[in-house]
Amino acid sequence: MFELLSVNGHKVSDNIDLRFHQSDDLLDVVYKDRAGKMHRLLIEKDYDDPLGVVLEEPKFHSCGNKCIFCFVDQMPRGMRQALYFKDEDYRLSFLYGNYITLSNIGRSDLERIKQQRLSPLYISVHATEAGLRQRLLGSRRDDDILKIMKDLIAGGIELHTQIVLCPGINDGRHLKKSLSDLLKLYPGVKSIAVVPVGLTKHRQKLYPLRAITKKYSQQLIEEYKRLQRQLRQRFKKTILYFADEFYLNAGLDFPASFWYDDYPQLDNGVGMVRDFWNCFRALSSDLPPKLKRGKTILLISGISGAKVLRPVVARLNRIQGLKCETLLVENGLFGDTVTVSGLLSGGDILSSLKTGKKDPDLIVLPENLLNREGKFIDDLSLGEFKRRLKPVKVVVGLEGLIKKL
Repeated sequence: MFELLSVNGHKVSDNIDLRFHQSDDLLDVVYKDRAGKMHRLLIEKDYDDPLGVVLEEPKFHSCGNKCIFCFVDQMPRGMRQALYFKDEDYRLSFLYGNYITLSNIGRSDLERIKQQRLSPLYISVHATEAGLRQRLLGSRRDDDILKIMKDLIAGGIELHTQIVLCPGINDGRHLKKSLSDLLKLYPGVKSIAVVPVGLTKHRQKLYPLRAITKKYSQQLIEEYKRLQRQLRQRFKKTILYFADEFYLNAGLDFPASFWYDDYPQLDNGVGMVRDFWNCFRALSSDLPPKLKRGKTILLISGISGAKVLRPVVARLNRIQGLKCETLLVENGLFGDTVTVSGLLSGGDILSSLKTGKKDPDLIVLPENLLNREGKFIDDLSLGEFKRRLKPVKVVVGLEGLIKKL
């Protein structure tokens, strides 16, 4: 254990600094050992070879905003601890695609982003009109988001953006203005995702917000079809995307694969259904025509997953000896306004399974239910989940399913 102080005269504060400054064939490294003694090393290496040092995770910046739609403020107690941390750190945006508002970013951080080419970044815009953006962020500060974005783009940084749509607040003419402003920044702004505000049952004493309705979703998609077609005609890309949840809510068909281009907003719920279908189609060539022994499987999903799983269930039931069904789980943790699979708790799934029919041979969980440590949103581990369901086997994702057939 030692403290790395500098590389080639540059202070190293995190792994991004290290990765940037170690890209040289001669390194002047200064470090401090456990006893506090300073050391200096001159290291020759190939330009692209890493130094072989891993730094401790730094403390990341938390969010100082009080967004009127913040999902963290609507979460109950007893969930994964990391979910309660409101991050607002450009390093997490660069490394993992986390969305940031840029509302409190300093000049030195902006210069670092440009110098180290920390691109792309993911920006929560919500509105480009100063007063409206302040209202949405719960901030009194006019951060001039468009000026900051133009500065980053001029420095070679690409931006993916999102607008969390709150009915009656940042939609209508305000949405038109925001989209117009952002599209003027293309190709610096690579994509724009419009996503619905997420509302849970835990909104006591919070800002009153309206939920997205079926009619609202239908009108929204219809209103912007022409603009999307114009963008594709002019730029050969859609650029402006609407979250899958709007199409599910509206009862409309999902756009074709080409509409999503290279799926730049996949982790933001844009194109996930189409990507899921494409993945299943690719994997289905590995499905057997029949099973040696009869087997029943149960696909777990949120309420909105019925349409998504329909073609998958139909294809699996063509396998001789296999019976496939779905279990649509109501979200008791967040309430019935939350219908997506990714926010189901392990506890809600277990409760639904207890009230079900005869136990299946195999239960299939969606991949987006678990974090990197294999835990559900309510902190239940996959191992404990499996233990409670013995002897029923549990797999995660389509590949896990196919391996078990």
